[in-house]
Amino acid sequence: MGFLIVFLGFFIILILSFIATIYIYIRFAFAVKSDTEVPAWIYKIGQSFKSRSYITFDNVTDSTAFKEATLFIVRLIFINLLFIAVAYHNTHSLTFAAYKCIKAQFALVLVTTFIQKIIKLISITRAKLDNPVYSYASTNAVITSIFFTSFILMLCTSMAGVPVKPLNVQLDNTNVIIGETTAADLISSGFTFKDASPNDIVVNQRNDHFYYGKLVEITKDGKSYGNMFLTPESGDKDKLRNCIVTFYRVEATNNQISKVKINNTRLENLRYNDFNSKKMINIFSLNPLDYKEDTYDNSFSLKVGTDEYLIWKAYWITADFNDDKSPYRYSVGVHHIKWE
Repeated sequence: MGFLIVFLGFFIILILSFIATIYIYIRFAFAVKSDTEVPAWIYKIGQSFKSRSYITFDNVTDSTAFKEATLFIVRLIFINLLFIAVAYHNTHSLTFAAYKCIKAQFALVLVTTFIQKIIKLISITRAKLDNPVYSYASTNAVITSIFFTSFILMLCTSMAGVPVKPLNVQLDNTNVIIGETTAADLISSGFTFKDASPNDIVVNQRNDHFYYGKLVEITKDGKSYGNMFLTPESGDKDKLRNCIVTFYRVEATNNQISKVKINNTRLENLRYNDFNSKKMINIFSLNPLDYKEDTYDNSFSLKVGTDEYLIWKAYWITADFNDDKSPYRYSVGVHHIKWE
């Protein structure tokens, strides 16, 4: 809850900063049109953002200053479009390219600012001695507000992530939604938990980054289907039947492996070469916006939602193999700060 409040605080700051940026630009435009100065507080904003303490900006408002501010915005838009084009060329997904562009906005503003400084330096060196060249505080105020807005946007994007479709596990044709399905749902489908009863109290010790609550073995008709972590959905403890499934793991040697699927993909049919030659998102028929795949020796992992702390849930799948490349085990989990 505290993390959500922090995020909402940053989001409100982002909205206010965006509105302030538009307001500063509009006030700038009206000042140039009416041949007046921008308010003193705009000059102060422009004077506050500088790479060296000894650098000073000129409190001047004229058409050249407004032109520089406008060209900065135009260049930023062009760099954004170029970034999206390159990202789209690499991923063939316009939505993913746009999302990556939003995440990279702060870096793109830095690049645009660097280009602006180079162009300004060239114009100063080429200017005639009898023509004064100003370093406009009014122009820098617009750049400063855009810089600050992009920084807050980066923080908000990193904290929020994007909502992703939950991962599913099918156990003997029973669909288990990781992070949503409760123990009661499984019990009603004929499953039981070895050495655990529905009224047992499950305590989330909050001592692990990925595993929350109580590890239990799930069975049906006396046959094991692997292991699960059952987690109180909110709070530190709850009855087992009310807890949700946040992790599932099954050994490849499990006798019921033929009845286990991840996202409708049969695990018994998977081999080392599948993971070594294909992307995991293709193996499990996923199309997430934000994901990362890694390979560690004989282990393959997919993370959907790559930032550590998110408003939305993040999911992961791992496939482990033995040294002889035979399947060892498969795991599916969900991560969220509220369970840590």
